[in-house]
Amino acid sequence: ESVFFTFKDPEFPGRGKTRSVLIPATGRNLKFTFWLQPGKAPVVYIIPGLGSHRLAAPALALAELVYQKGFSAVCVSSTFNFEFMEHASTTDLPAYMPVDVHDLHVALTEITHRLEKLYPERLGAKALMGYSMGAFESLFVAATELTNETPLIKFDRYVAINTPVRLLYGISKLDEYFQAPLAWPAGERADNLENTFLKVAALSKDSLTPQTSLPFSGIESKFLIGMTFRFILRDAIFSSQQRNNQGVLDHPIRKLRRAPVYGEILQYSYHDYLEKFLIPYYWGRGIDLGTPEALENASSLRTYAAGLQSNHKIRLIVNQDDFLLPEEDLAWLKTTFPEDQLTIFAQGGHLGNLSHPAVQKAILRALAGLQSPPPKSD
Repeated sequence: ESVFFTFKDPEFPGRGKTRSVLIPATGRNLKFTFWLQPGKAPVVYIIPGLGSHRLAAPALALAELVYQKGFSAVCVSSTFNFEFMEHASTTDLPAYMPVDVHDLHVALTEITHRLEKLYPERLGAKALMGYSMGAFESLFVAATELTNETPLIKFDRYVAINTPVRLLYGISKLDEYFQAPLAWPAGERADNLENTFLKVAALSKDSLTPQTSLPFSGIESKFLIGMTFRFILRDAIFSSQQRNNQGVLDHPIRKLRRAPVYGEILQYSYHDYLEKFLIPYYWGRGIDLGTPEALENASSLRTYAAGLQSNHKIRLIVNQDDFLLPEEDLAWLKTTFPEDQLTIFAQGGHLGNLSHPAVQKAILRALAGLQSPPPKSD
């Protein structure tokens, strides 16, 4: 039901301005889109989920939500999106959080400096808001706040929406969901898959609202989620190998004739990506991620518990039935964060209730206190 969360005003995206900033480490320009209030206002930097573009529907919806309440908004693409990978990343392969999040923080710092130069005295308090993997990255910045380099910008609030706690657990679920159709009898599988795609095609012709009944079974829903994220992985692998061909793929990597190599890449799971691309890449750079502990520690919020517990500027909004948040991780969040920093909804899955008014109120409540009170009238 995450498809229901989108901007309400069809003209809102067009009101945003897109500019770019030079990233010193790459020598390339990274695009960002922003909506500034007419006067000085707090700024919400929005970090989308795994592989999402800065103009993805949920990012635009969050920008519209906060803008309508008097905040300025800035959207950047995910560190796993080709735009960020090709322009702002100091690594050829994303997924090693210490490097990815540092690159993101540098980009946000450059964006802030550009906006302050273009619009003096317009940027107030700064909030970092992320959803899904963007939430994880926002919390990573929060956890390392005390040890971050001085030139990097500081944030006055961190808002994490539907964060996973352990990224390795998350990608294992995405791989599992992609394999969901194996639960169907082999003789019925092809017909069932075709029927699933026909349902998607039929739905795409209609305008979806939260009242729309989605006609998918559990297996179909899991597969569609898994397939969506498999396409994200395909694009990330293609982008990475285009810039640094590690010799893993058999087909030539051509921009204009992608079908053969795309077909090959789709055979790789997220686990394969780590084993065959990421770990060898970092091994060649003197970082050993080959042990289960090394990668787990780098991609788990539990590693950064002390920094998270000491940062009282964090606000979390999660769902009890989120498939990326097993019971033990939800229990860890409850013991790590006090009740006034953690909001838990009973239902909503992963990003499935963002269109609900109660959840949107919780998101806005997480930003409370950042706006200056209006001057008292005589």
